[in-house]
Amino acid sequence: MQTGEGMPKGVAIAINDLLDNCAEIKAGEEVVIMAHLDGMHGGDNLVDPQVIAWLQAAVQYRRANASILWIDEPLKPHARRIPPMIEAAFDVCDVFIIHSFDLSAEEFTISTDAVAHGVRLVRNFATTPSLLNSSWAQTPHELLAQIRYQACSAFEEGKPFQLTDDNGTCLEGTIAPPNNPIFPTYKTWRKSGFGARPFPEWVFPPINIKDTSGMFVFDRMLSWWSRFVGVHPVFKEPIRLTIEKNRIKKIEGGEEATRLRQFLADMEKRKDDSVYDFPIIHSGVHPQAEVGPYQCPSALYRRMIEHGHSCNVHAHIGAQPPTAKYPYKMHMTADTRTATWRVGGVLVHDRGRLCALDHPEVLAVAKKYPDRPGIDPAPVRY
Repeated sequence: MQTGEGMPKGVAIAINDLLDNCAEIKAGEEVVIMAHLDGMHGGDNLVDPQVIAWLQAAVQYRRANASILWIDEPLKPHARRIPPMIEAAFDVCDVFIIHSFDLSAEEFTISTDAVAHGVRLVRNFATTPSLLNSSWAQTPHELLAQIRYQACSAFEEGKPFQLTDDNGTCLEGTIAPPNNPIFPTYKTWRKSGFGARPFPEWVFPPINIKDTSGMFVFDRMLSWWSRFVGVHPVFKEPIRLTIEKNRIKKIEGGEEATRLRQFLADMEKRKDDSVYDFPIIHSGVHPQAEVGPYQCPSALYRRMIEHGHSCNVHAHIGAQPPTAKYPYKMHMTADTRTATWRVGGVLVHDRGRLCALDHPEVLAVAKKYPDRPGIDPAPVRY
């Protein structure tokens, strides 16, 4: 794709990587680009129309057919839905590129629906020109895919793990087997048939755990659900969870802990007592997943981005599948950024550093892109 007047070179690099290496657009394919309308007008679904126009032009440049679907679906906590036009689009497209904060592929059946229709579902998080022009969006997709793949080498059923942090976290447990047909093993690539392909790459597969007890201390959570709890996604005071056999037995802390206790009590009425389960731990994979307020004014969106940082280890609270009574998967996370995670005799994280960043195959891919952001931190801008 030509950079053209009005498009920074960095934006063109990110868009080319998105369409060629993540979405894998091919000539003749039908591509639907869906976007929420409200984000540039005060809503949470931050989407700039300029990005949508650039993507449409870039898809057409590849001799594929690009259709744009704008939706305006106000958020209704506990009463959300997938707009029927999305389901209709799955019947006629090969690739569906989604730009939405509210329509989380992790919480709805949208991922499995896409797989059932043979559709490649791509979630573009870089929804504004400034985000596309960031080191986060310009880090090579191939590099991030390799980091994600190598990060899961240690996770095998039956292996013991220990998770510690200077903040007071101290957990011990055992790795349980995968129970999601999308992830036949933990060490897996995002290939055709996978339900969602995030751009930029985000996290490695959820690691199921069992026989887990101890203390988990966290000072932030994924911002999709912090809104429902009623707290800022980065806390004033950490929350301390006491875990016994994969169950939350005590929630301690300040105002945020009080809000979380109240919210889980309400969710237990809507769902069941599985809201107190503590079944999954995994991590971000992106070493450049941080942007400043000058690049993205939304605190909710910045927190969603840094959730995918390679230092960010997070546990799921009550992450059980949707049911007829409550047709969404709870996607509340307990996030910490300085943990040490050992599985068997292998370090996965060392005081906040994802050890896969130093894997020889990861370093070999990084060398292929000397002029792109990579494993080293981006320069600080003031």
